[in-house]
Amino acid sequence: MAAAKKIITVIGATGAQGGSVIDHLLRSESQEYNIRAVTRSPDSAAAKALAARGIEIVQAELTDKDLSAEKDASLAADKAAAIETDMGINMANTALATETLYHYFCGGKSQPPHYDYKARATRYIKSKPELLAKTTFVWCAFYASNFAWDFLKPVYFPAIGQYVQMQATPSDQPIACIGNTRSNFGAFVGAALTQPETTRVGQTVFAFVERSTLGGLLKIWTEVHGVKATYVQIPRDTFFATWSAKAQEFTLGMEFWELVKDQEWTGEDRFLTYADLGLDITTLKSVKDSFAELEL
Repeated sequence: MAAAKKIITVIGATGAQGGSVIDHLLRSESQEYNIRAVTRSPDSAAAKALAARGIEIVQAELTDKDLSAEKDASLAADKAAAIETDMGINMANTALATETLYHYFCGGKSQPPHYDYKARATRYIKSKPELLAKTTFVWCAFYASNFAWDFLKPVYFPAIGQYVQMQATPSDQPIACIGNTRSNFGAFVGAALTQPETTRVGQTVFAFVERSTLGGLLKIWTEVHGVKATYVQIPRDTFFATWSAKAQEFTLGMEFWELVKDQEWTGEDRFLTYADLGLDITTLKSVKDSFAELEL
């Protein structure tokens, strides 16, 4: 008699990270999971597209105290884009109440002040030994698609015949990039799933395919599109006065990277990269190829 499939619950299933996890699992040869996708909008086109692929769709809000969709799941993959403290703790409490929980993933793309919100939820999880023993934290690096944001997208100046990218942080700011998030992120979660003895007990997986600088990313972007571009650092106050709060949060995130540089951001001894997971990043979409998908 064939063993029953495990249930894997993906929160934020219609987003880039959650969607990437689902794509990876559907391509997996093992096919050992029944996938349950949790979304706030089950009638959306994205949710219906998942249902058409055989995914179970469940409606839920992260603020709900009873996330019954996650109950009896063998894994809960938290891929909400900006998890507030109460949401993170709510998810953790639901996981704690799940007797059959085997592996819990906690992550998402975060930038200050969201670092602080997520850190509080992380500390809560670490205060629960029985949950921490089954938890893997996942950090996703800079999206290549961020270059499409209004405050990051290089602007063409006809008078000088080239593009200009204006930022409040220096061009030599170190940064790690995931490339195409939808294509690449799921591979990191998939690799972590197959190595629970390595990735659980509160280990942190850092999902990226290339390390560079902000100026280095712009250089790759120019090479891909065959154009010239200049990186211009402008005063922080000027940048903040010009752009939205989203741009300000991004800058705070970059300033955080500048402060820690090569230090471990998590405060722990180390985190796990593609090398530790045995992941061949040549099979993933490079930063260069990811930029090629973006329109000028």
